[in-house]
Amino acid sequence: MLTTGAMNPPHRGHAQLLRQAKERLESAGYEVVAGYMSPSHDLYVGPKARSLSTKFFPADVRLRIGKSLVDGDDVLELGAWEAQAKGRWPDYPEVTTELQDFIGELPLANEGLKGESGNVRVFYACGTDHAEKCGLYRGLCAGVDGDIGVVVVPREGDSPKAEKPEKLVFVAAPAAGEVASYSSTKVRTALQAKDAEYIAAAISPEAARLLTAPSEEELKAYPSLAM
Repeated sequence: MLTTGAMNPPHRGHAQLLRQAKERLESAGYEVVAGYMSPSHDLYVGPKARSLSTKFFPADVRLRIGKSLVDGDDVLELGAWEAQAKGRWPDYPEVTTELQDFIGELPLANEGLKGESGNVRVFYACGTDHAEKCGLYRGLCAGVDGDIGVVVVPREGDSPKAEKPEKLVFVAAPAAGEVASYSSTKVRTALQAKDAEYIAAAISPEAARLLTAPSEEELKAYPSLAM
C-alpha cells in the first residue's frame, strides 16, 4: 500500500488511513505486507503552503516526523523516495509505479505475493477528495500492466462512490475516534499556539518536543525549525 500527500506535517491520521486501507484489503482476501507513507516533494508543498499563507515544513522535517509515526510498526514504513527526488516533483502515479518496480525486485515477489499479471500488486490509498478529483474510482492505470489498485478511505460523513473490485477499486471504512479528527492544519495551529499537548497527541511526544523545543544540534540539522 502507498499513500502520498503534502503531510505538512504528517500526523497519526495519515498512518491511520493506511490501517483503514489494510483492513479493507484483508477483508477482501489480500495479505498486506507493507504500507508506505510518502510525503510529497518540496516543489509541491512549498508553493501550496505559500498560496495558503501557512507554515511550510521542508522535506527533511516532514520525513523526520513521519519516521516517528511509523517507528516500531509491523507493517507501516516511511517512503522517502518522492520527497528526496532531485530537482523535480514526482506525482503519485510515478511514485506508485516506482514502488511497484522496487517491490517487484524483492524476494517477496517470488513467494506468491504477485498480482494476476505477474507483477507485485500495489494499492494506492487516498481520501475521497483526491479519488474524485483524479478519477480514481475508475481505477489507476499505472505500471506496465496496469496491475495497481486503489483504496478510497473516506472521512466520517463523506459520501464515497461505490467500489469496483473488478477494477481493483475498494472503499474502506472511515477511521473512528479521536484519530479521525487530526489534521495538518490543526497541528500548524497548535504549533502557533505552542500547544505541545495537542501536537504530542496528533503526532508523537518526540515530534512535539522537536517542533516546540528543538535542541541546538537539532536546530543545526533542521534550520527551518528556528523560523
